[in-house]
Amino acid sequence: ARLLEPRAFGLVAMAGVVLRFGSYFAQMGVAQALIQKKDISNEDIRAAFTSTLILGLLFFALAWAIAPFAIYIFDNSEVIPVIRVMAFSFVLTGLSTTALSLLRRNLEFRSLAIIEISSYALGYGGVGVSLAYSGFGVWSLVVAALSQSALSAILSYLFSRHAVSFIFFWKYYKQLYSFGSRVSIISFFEFIGSNLDTLAIGHFLGANLLGIYNRAFMLVNLPIYYLTTSFSRVLFPSFSRIQLEIQRLKKAYLSAITLIAALIIPVCIGIMVASREIVLLILGEKWSAAIPVLQILAIAVPISMLSHFGGIVCDATANLNSKFIMQVTYVILLVILFFFFRRFGLTGFATAIVVGELLRNSAYLYLMKRVLKTSYKEMFSAYQPGLINGFIVGGTIFLASLFLHRAGSPVWLIFSAQLSVGFLLLVFLTFIKPHQTLKREIKAVLLNLSFLKERSLYLCKFISWYQES
Repeated sequence: ARLLEPRAFGLVAMAGVVLRFGSYFAQMGVAQALIQKKDISNEDIRAAFTSTLILGLLFFALAWAIAPFAIYIFDNSEVIPVIRVMAFSFVLTGLSTTALSLLRRNLEFRSLAIIEISSYALGYGGVGVSLAYSGFGVWSLVVAALSQSALSAILSYLFSRHAVSFIFFWKYYKQLYSFGSRVSIISFFEFIGSNLDTLAIGHFLGANLLGIYNRAFMLVNLPIYYLTTSFSRVLFPSFSRIQLEIQRLKKAYLSAITLIAALIIPVCIGIMVASREIVLLILGEKWSAAIPVLQILAIAVPISMLSHFGGIVCDATANLNSKFIMQVTYVILLVILFFFFRRFGLTGFATAIVVGELLRNSAYLYLMKRVLKTSYKEMFSAYQPGLINGFIVGGTIFLASLFLHRAGSPVWLIFSAQLSVGFLLLVFLTFIKPHQTLKREIKAVLLNLSFLKERSLYLCKFISWYQES
């Protein structure tokens, strides 16, 4: 962000919206279908690979052809070549989808982590930063994104040597598409809901302000996204295996949101309190307009991520009709909220997102009550440790910041103190003096990790100490 202007990020954000529009149909939900299907054959794998590759090629050609029409959405001709080049990601994704899905189905998360971290580090940290230093501007971001996709495709196949021969018998496609097509339609509306802010800001406020909004969103969303995405990749195949055992599924869902809420709520409240220092230190003075936007979005992101786990339950149990209705309603609601809040600029759009996410989360709580036969009291108990820890962490960081501000401390020192205080306090509230609900769930996790005792003396002592405490 320090090497590029906000406009470059704004153009890539615009192109990303257009391309993600097609990405949900370019895969037809094949990835989720491979994971959710109880038993798969070699023919299913071949059908998945054939489908995703051919659809990737078709959508690449389609995106290239319709790219000029993006000017009517964003009123900016610079986005056209960016869309056309980035559209090649459809082909690269088509090559990697089957391999990645098989790794997730088989719970090979170590391999997935290596693929994701390596491709991102080399694609953005290596290729992207080098091109940005060389003055390539927006194209450094474009090439970085394509490099990451290419590396992901190569590494995923190396880890999952599946059949790559084509197959053209409809009966194998029908089995995948019967579930996958419904997932694609729902994902499409999820895409609209998650990108409506980008479309609206790009249209009404322009690329520069969109770039500021995009960076503010990424600052709070990126760490939380990778955390919850990693978690959800474990949960979806796990939930799918017990989809008919409602009591086990209910227990797994409540455990998941207890653990994830206890982490992401304090982190996001900490980001909200430390937003000034985060923006100034990471992005620089020219991005100061992102500070109030980051503060508001830090409220929306954890709510959105917690709703995401309700969506995983719907996918795993094939309860897709209710999820579809909920998502369509959410999109309509966002349109109405944006209409009323747009006069307030970037902070208005961010506030609309918070209101929309609160209402959607409430709807998911009602749906989980019906699907899992749970109660609002049980679900609130799962949120409680995260909310309590969040207020303690946020309040302590605020007091420390106030003291250092009055002492005239530099930004780097204030941020270092905020980070240290927040981290140490979160560790204390998680492992030393945790809420009883959280402590019970952590003990259950550590019980499942008991096999690791033999690999590390320190880990053995920690697990034994925590289980006895």
